[in-house]
Amino acid sequence: MAVRVAIIGGGMWARFHILATKELEGEDKAQLVSLAARTEKTVNKHTEAYGIDGYTDWKEMIEKVNPDAVCIVTPDHLHREMTLYALERGCHVMVEKPMDLSTSGCHEMVNLADQKDLLLAVDFHKRYDPYNIDVMRKVRDGKIGNPYYAYAYMEDRLIVPAEWLSSWAAESTPFWFIGVHKYDLVRWITGKEAVSVMAHGYKGKLTELGIDTYDAVSAAIEMEDGFTCTIHANWILPDQFEAFVNQGLRIVGSEGMVELDTQDRGLRYVMSSDGMVTSNLGTFFSEESVFGWEAVQGYFVDPIKDFLLNVFYLNSGGELKELEGRYPSGVDGMKVTQLAEAVEMSVEENRVVAVDEIG
Repeated sequence: MAVRVAIIGGGMWARFHILATKELEGEDKAQLVSLAARTEKTVNKHTEAYGIDGYTDWKEMIEKVNPDAVCIVTPDHLHREMTLYALERGCHVMVEKPMDLSTSGCHEMVNLADQKDLLLAVDFHKRYDPYNIDVMRKVRDGKIGNPYYAYAYMEDRLIVPAEWLSSWAAESTPFWFIGVHKYDLVRWITGKEAVSVMAHGYKGKLTELGIDTYDAVSAAIEMEDGFTCTIHANWILPDQFEAFVNQGLRIVGSEGMVELDTQDRGLRYVMSSDGMVTSNLGTFFSEESVFGWEAVQGYFVDPIKDFLLNVFYLNSGGELKELEGRYPSGVDGMKVTQLAEAVEMSVEENRVVAVDEIG
């Protein structure tokens, strides 16, 4: 039976959830039934485009539509209440990262999903990039020997907090918004957990623009077995930078190393209208299928399709335990939030913070 899907959130990222669902709808594996957004204007835009029910009250939507699965695509600080509400009413949930801004909130979400025997997934989409998958396999297969240290960075253009997220950027930081992607990636690749962290934050440009948050955060993380990881995150790159995101990863081990520039995939344009542009087609690509619907692929949509296919599997008689380890879970989300909370504490208190201080 096709998975009946409701989406909470009508912003830019909701588009990927809609397109992923619509593709599986063409395969009779999912059905987009409703969307809730903050304003009537946004709701109407989606209901008219896709012929679905629309609501400005997400609780009312869940109660009336009674979906199988709920995708939560809202600002970070809203995730917990929405996730708990959907789980309580028997819905499987995919929530955008970070899962919540507190480890205690993540515990609530994980525990309720366990009690209800429901799937709780977090959209750590870097795990679905084939380049990162190849790195994970080689590292886990011992190709670089014993991993010693990692260096990772992720940087957004200023337009992201100053315009796209201006209404709630002050509720977040570059580490919460994008740095968590890199930490999840490193712990997934290496299988190691964080022990402690020393972090620093830098303010200036955004506060001058009236947004009281950090421009950049740097975190030196001690992980299990003496492995260390340094992560730098900022969201103030000039808007003239040739890509929306600049990012990379380096891992050094006893028998080798891997270096991955995931911003520059080798494709470059220069145009009089746009200047120099580097494109990452691994994120999202679409074309019309022979059956008439839009076929989408790339690591912006693949984790969403994976979540919906996992729910389809459960609806078809599969068991949740059989999916263990096959997707970014609520436990993964909780581990990442725990580290991000420790980073935040370290920045504010200017000291090394043990991860187990965060409960």
